[in-house]
Amino acid sequence: MDTSLAAQLESVLRKAAGEGTSLTSMTVDYGSGELAADLEAKAWVERATRSLVFVQAELRRADGGLAASGSAICSRAGA
Repeated sequence: MDTSLAAQLESVLRKAAGEGTSLTSMTVDYGSGELAADLEAKAWVERATRSLVFVQAELRRADGGLAASGSAICSRAGA
């Protein structure tokens, strides 16, 4: 895939946070090892309040190794 690991993480983090949210802060931690074309993305909501959504994500290689992980805080529109 031609998209950077950070861009891939941002995409899955935004999707996990849901519509009507905007990215406020994002942190990326890179794993070791070779970059792979096929990565499996997993993202989940860690916690949500009335105005903020805290999300986490991982990108894993086919061998199960961690390519990158990320966390983000998204704000809800109108909050």
